[in-house]
Amino acid sequence: MRRGCLMLLAGWAALPLGAADPATAVKTAVMAKEGVPGLVRAGRGIVEVPWQAAQCFRLPLGLVEMLFAPLPGVEFSDGLVDTGKGVVAPFKLCIAALELPYEVFGGVGDAAGSLVK
Repeated sequence: MRRGCLMLLAGWAALPLGAADPATAVKTAVMAKEGVPGLVRAGRGIVEVPWQAAQCFRLPLGLVEMLFAPLPGVEFSDGLVDTGKGVVAPFKLCIAALELPYEVFGGVGDAAGSLVK
């Protein structure tokens, strides 16, 4: 269902563009394919910040797991692992936030540079 709707939307959006010869369409597709790694780099830079922000919640989770370790299904070692990752997470968050502009502009620049070639 989703795929069909996307194909219909893409076809509808391409109507005003008019017909192009097959050689131009192939060249454009190859150039767009070369720009994908740059856009992936930019996307990973954007996703890293909220991921590291969510990892900060592992510190209280780990402390609760260590506190309730005598209960069945709760392991003390899992609490230690979560606490350790939660202690390191704010520092990784700061690094990800500082690297964000570099990754986004570098990735978009790589993608645009592949189009200029």
